Amino acid sequence: MKQLSLFETDKTTPQSSYLHLEGEIPIDLPEDSLISLQRKQPLKIHSVGFQPAKSIPEIPHWFLSKYGTEQCKILEPFAGSGTTIIETLLQGVSIYWLDYHPLSRLICRVKTHLYDGAEILDYAEQILKNAYTVKHPLETINFANKDFWFQKPVQAGLESLRTQIFQVPEAIQPLFWLAFASTVRKTSDMNDGMILAAKRANFKAIPQRSREDVYRYFKDYLDQALEAIGEWQFVLNHSLQNAIELTSKTAINLTGNWHCDAVITSPPYINAIDYVWASKFELHWLGLVSNDRARLDLYTQEIGTERIPRKEYCQLGKTGNSYLDDLIADIYYGTQYQASKGQNKLRARVVYKYFMDMKAHFLSCFNHLNPGGYYCFAIGDISKICGVEIPVAKLLTEIAEKIGFFKIFQFHLLLKNRRLNLPRNVKWAGTIKHDTVVVLQKTRI
Repeated sequence: MKQLSLFETDKTTPQSSYLHLEGEIPIDLPEDSLISLQRKQPLKIHSVGFQPAKSIPEIPHWFLSKYGTEQCKILEPFAGSGTTIIETLLQGVSIYWLDYHPLSRLICRVKTHLYDGAEILDYAEQILKNAYTVKHPLETINFANKDFWFQKPVQAGLESLRTQIFQVPEAIQPLFWLAFASTVRKTSDMNDGMILAAKRANFKAIPQRSREDVYRYFKDYLDQALEAIGEWQFVLNHSLQNAIELTSKTAINLTGNWHCDAVITSPPYINAIDYVWASKFELHWLGLVSNDRARLDLYTQEIGTERIPRKEYCQLGKTGNSYLDDLIADIYYGTQYQASKGQNKLRARVVYKYFMDMKAHFLSCFNHLNPGGYYCFAIGDISKICGVEIPVAKLLTEIAEKIGFFKIFQFHLLLKNRRLNLPRNVKWAGTIKHDTVVVLQKTRI
């Protein structure tokens, strides 16, 4: 099995086919353009918080410049690390947001809260001073394989920090927890750059770590976050109160009596990243889940979850889209690639559930959109699963059109410099070469 980037530059499309752009995406971009974007240096706030395969701010910026107004209300149903939230707030527009993942919610709460840097530094000094004095901290966190991934001195350091963070005012705790989350990942026995905690053949030796290492990393990550937040608060000319977190915990069925004028988002990539597994350590050490069972329960809120009972995935699902159903059948029967036992049927069911979940999501968004409202999404154009190519963007557009949307614009963005340290079988998984950005509109009454 070869380890490679999930996102890979396209070596087959001639460079002359691309529109080569620098900085922002122009609002007069021709329909169906294929673009290569040389990005400007983004705000540091975009880098705060762990989120694999972050979306880029240029896409929501382009949409708001082309279709937005100061009075419009935006929905971001897959908030992730808050890319759309930040760009929306920069333009003085109100935004509703949600995410099923507790760590993503923490990241977005930090980015939508005002902090006093001097106050944070004062409390940081207290936290570290008191943590050093605790000789034998109580063991409060337990989860499967904790001792394999965390050295005993590291565990003691993390437990000491946890105890002290709980002592600071609740309103400013999220920032400390976010620095703590980065510390957890850094001081684990995962190799740097690893996304998923899994021992591999090329696993590099991990140095012995001390409690002092834990405290040093915590201070470094807090300083980095404060620097990013300081820059963010300096350039922000509008109120953070324009960002409203919804109570819905899943984007499949949105709840509440509210309406919006546009949805700007990047839905999950099909069969790509296991976000629950990727953030396993942070979820447990921050107390965002109470135990292993609670962590696994998060999968029920995912779009296209891969946690499917065998009895269910043995069934061949039918979406009602004949072309998609044929692709699912090809995966199910292994016409292009015979994976290990049960994997073809499981992957077929994952694809089925992904599109059925997205159908329910589109319908829910449609019901919350005002007449004439927009739905803008960026998604990998083609995903290869068990050797079968799934034109995800095209199929999602067709599903949305069946609900009542109509497509008004799209373009394609070459993906580059988005490397993920994931083990992937190139014979049946493939790589994603472009994002397709699609703008849908709800019919005006």
